[in-house]
Amino acid sequence: MNIRQLEAFHATLQTGSATRAAEKLGITQPAVSKLLRALADTCGFQLFVRTDGGLTPTHDARLLAVEVDRMFSGTERIARLARAVRDREWGEVSVTAPPALSTRYLAHALAPFLAEQPDLHFTLQSRSSPRIAELVAAQQLDIGLSVLPFDHPHVRAEKIMRFRMVCILPASHPLAGRDEIRIEDLRNEPFISLARDDCSLMTIDRAFQINGVQKRHRIEVPLSETACSFVANGVGVSIVPPFVGLDYANDKLARRRLLPETHMDVWMLTPSARAPSLAAERLADCIRAAVAPFDEND
Repeated sequence: MNIRQLEAFHATLQTGSATRAAEKLGITQPAVSKLLRALADTCGFQLFVRTDGGLTPTHDARLLAVEVDRMFSGTERIARLARAVRDREWGEVSVTAPPALSTRYLAHALAPFLAEQPDLHFTLQSRSSPRIAELVAAQQLDIGLSVLPFDHPHVRAEKIMRFRMVCILPASHPLAGRDEIRIEDLRNEPFISLARDDCSLMTIDRAFQINGVQKRHRIEVPLSETACSFVANGVGVSIVPPFVGLDYANDKLARRRLLPETHMDVWMLTPSARAPSLAAERLADCIRAAVAPFDEND
C-alpha cells in the first residue's frame, strides 16, 4: 500500500469514476485502474462495484474511506498552512506597547488586518517603555513599541512616529471655543494627570515648567483613556496623545491643538539577533500604517 494507491482510491470516491479520478490526478484512466487493483490486492477485499452511475464503493471500502478521508484532510490542512505561510497569513506574533497605544487604538487599527488572517495567533500586551525594551532585548517579543529610544546590540530600533500632544477639555468648557489652547490657559484648571511612572507625564510636566505654569494636579489615573473619561464627564482637563479618546463624540469631549507644540516619539523595537517571521514583518507594516496619520515627521 502506498500514497499513490490511496490518492487514486480517494479521488475515485470523490468523483465516482476512474476516468474523472484520472483527470483530477493528472494521470491516465488505466493508471488509476491499475492503482485501484493493487490497493484491493493489498487490502484483500473488493473496493468498488460497477453500476450505471459509475463506480460504487463496497461496504468494506466505505470503512477504509473513513481513515483515508482523515489522512487527506490532514494533508489538505498542511497544504493550507503552507500557502498561508507563503502568503504571510500564518504564524504567531507578540506585540507589546505602552497603555496609550495598546488599550484601544491598536486594537481598533489592527482589527481589519487580523480579521483576514484566521491562522495568525496574535498577542497584545501593555507595558511601560523601559520594560518593553527589556523584553525585546531578551528575545521575548516580536515587536515592541516604545516612547523611549533604546540602544542595545540585540535590539533594532526604528522611529516610526513623532506625534503632537493634544489638549482635551469637556465640550462645555469655556476654553473649548478656541481652536488652540496654550499651556498658560491651563493655569488653575483642574488637571487629570497620568501615573508617575508614565513616560508622557514627564513630557507634560516639562511643558508646564518651561512655560512657568503651575499645574493644578487634581486626579491621577493609570491610563490616558481613563483621563478622557473623566474629562468627558466634566471633571477636569488633560493632555494626551492624539490617538487617545477618539471614540468620544464632539458634544462630550473637545480636542484642541496645544501650544507650544509638545512632541513625543514612538520607536518600533525588534530583536536583531534573529530574523523576523513573515507574519511579524507584515504586522509591523500594518502598525506603521496605523500610526502614519499621526506622524509629524514630515
